[in-house]
Amino acid sequence: MNSAVLTSYVIENGTYEGSAERLLDFWKYLSKESIADTNPWFKPFWNYLHSVDKAIATGEAARRYYSAKEFAITGVPNVFSPPKPARDNKFFDFLWNTWYRFDNEPLRKSLERFAKFPIATAFEENQPRLILVAVDVADGVPVTFDSYAKEDGSRKTEYGRYLKQDGKEIGFERVIRYNDGITIDQVMASGCFPVNFDYALLEVESYYHHDPNSNSFLQRSENDSERRSDSTGTSSPPPYRDFGRQYRNEIRHFWDGGMMTNTPLTQLVTLHRDYWYKIRGLKDKVPTLSVEVINVHPTRQTEIPTDHDGVLNRKNDITFSDRTHRDEEILLLVSDYIDLVRDLIRKAKENGIKDKVITDLLNQRTKYHGLSWRPRLNKEIIEGRFDIDEIIRIERKNDEHNISDKTFDFSSGTIAQLLKDGYEDTMNYIHTKAS
Repeated sequence: MNSAVLTSYVIENGTYEGSAERLLDFWKYLSKESIADTNPWFKPFWNYLHSVDKAIATGEAARRYYSAKEFAITGVPNVFSPPKPARDNKFFDFLWNTWYRFDNEPLRKSLERFAKFPIATAFEENQPRLILVAVDVADGVPVTFDSYAKEDGSRKTEYGRYLKQDGKEIGFERVIRYNDGITIDQVMASGCFPVNFDYALLEVESYYHHDPNSNSFLQRSENDSERRSDSTGTSSPPPYRDFGRQYRNEIRHFWDGGMMTNTPLTQLVTLHRDYWYKIRGLKDKVPTLSVEVINVHPTRQTEIPTDHDGVLNRKNDITFSDRTHRDEEILLLVSDYIDLVRDLIRKAKENGIKDKVITDLLNQRTKYHGLSWRPRLNKEIIEGRFDIDEIIRIERKNDEHNISDKTFDFSSGTIAQLLKDGYEDTMNYIHTKAS
């Protein structure tokens, strides 16, 4: 959502100047003063207790803790509504199994206030590339949305298995089209936190196997907005018509991409390489990529927590922290293998191997293309070599005031402190790098 605000600003103004201020305004608009923020005696009281017994929370920790508790009950006007209980009747344990969910429609409206949708960008216009990741809940796979156009000029996301039938390539199992650019629905899907919020719903073209006894070559009718209800009152997609295809539109459920890839380095490198190799036609080497990772969940914590909230907080930080070190190792290993293959080809030519022998080998299909890759030629593996210059990692430092329910804490005091800490963490990195 931060990226959507920044990208939209650059499109609208044709410059990055002022984009940081737009993001600051966005977060100030989201934040709200809590009771603990406005009570002048709250923090001094807790600080006094902490000075007497170090096991008691500091004033700042208590302010964050009770601000989060307050907002979990009252909601935050520009972010989410108060929780609505949903009785879970599956096991008849109503007292212990009540599901409290929040409505994030206020966040959608706030985002639309600070960003214009759809978002479509182009390298030629010196515009940033917006890449978002969500998770298809049913398939359990990451789904990537990209503001850049594909080779054919369209904008779409293809995922799932790559299908072949009777020796003929069909295509990917699922396709999401957004020719005009990334929509707010896709942005909301990329940040739909599981359980606390309802699923994000997106329309997807899904492949269905042909049934010779029925018309399975189906597609949504011209009126995409039309819906109908069956005898139970359940809303269903409108009728389908035969267009000689085996795809049909359906509504699928999505969660926050952080469930599977909180820092999508692999997706970033893949899309970067695809653009320069497939669209710009660079066969030798694509531009070197420099990456900056902002990790808001501290990887390391010196002291092992012993209180319940501290243990939950540490679990959350480990669950959602940056895991790109492993991805980086694998990507660089792949790059090393490509260099080795290129060196072997060069040596083969120098030692008299005919060009036709090497060309024929490179034009052969790969033996294994994976479940989620198009079939490729051997040459497509070694062409368009990528490289990562450096990965800059700026990580939020841990402090004694952390709480487990920080996802609810939109208090003015916390937002102001996070902005200050983020600036200081960045400047410390710059100074350390310079020295």
